[in-house]
Amino acid sequence: MGVKGLECVEGCVRCCTDKGNPLELTVGDILRLCGHLSMEAGEFFENYCEIMWNRIPGTSLLIPSVGLVFPCGFLENGKCTVYDVRPIHCRLFPEALVTDNGNLDIYRNCGYQCIDTGTALDANRKAYTHRLKDIDRHELKVTASYFDNFSYCVELSPEELGRIGNFLSGIGNMEMAAKKRELYTETIDKKTMEAVESVFRKKLCKLNTKFPKGDAGYLSVISKPFR
Repeated sequence: MGVKGLECVEGCVRCCTDKGNPLELTVGDILRLCGHLSMEAGEFFENYCEIMWNRIPGTSLLIPSVGLVFPCGFLENGKCTVYDVRPIHCRLFPEALVTDNGNLDIYRNCGYQCIDTGTALDANRKAYTHRLKDIDRHELKVTASYFDNFSYCVELSPEELGRIGNFLSGIGNMEMAAKKRELYTETIDKKTMEAVESVFRKKLCKLNTKFPKGDAGYLSVISKPFR
């Protein structure tokens, strides 16, 4: 008997609500969503987003990016209200876990029911996933260049890392990632957070000017809805 296919579980919505695994948005994601909602990027940020801080793997650095506030504001009655223009990272989950040979146990232990449905992907789903990953890599590069995220990194001290590690030692799997993110963010002083958010907001307000609809560049192609 073959390996069962990987499928979402009806009503699970764990990936739409897990504050330990929030969603970073690319400029393409923002353009697609704003176009669908007939909304300017600044208003979109105000209603649905926040500046989130992720630790760069293998370092003590926290890097800011634009992400959706979780639980996701587009989730209504267990359904995504922007499904046709959902962000690339939504489209890649959970298939990318398999194609990237990710540690499925991490997600299983954090309540992601889809991991137990199977791990197989047919040829079409594999091809689709790899295409999306190519687009994602390009959009992430463009996003990093536009927001200049790396210029606003904050470094955690050894003492802060030790304190956070000690605190997390008694936290269960379901809550650990969210609590870790919360503790990391609490180390950043308010003045720095406000300054970074101000810079990102200003850049968001100029996004449609920087990447106008109909531009001949690559971003104009991927800023249109796709499936």
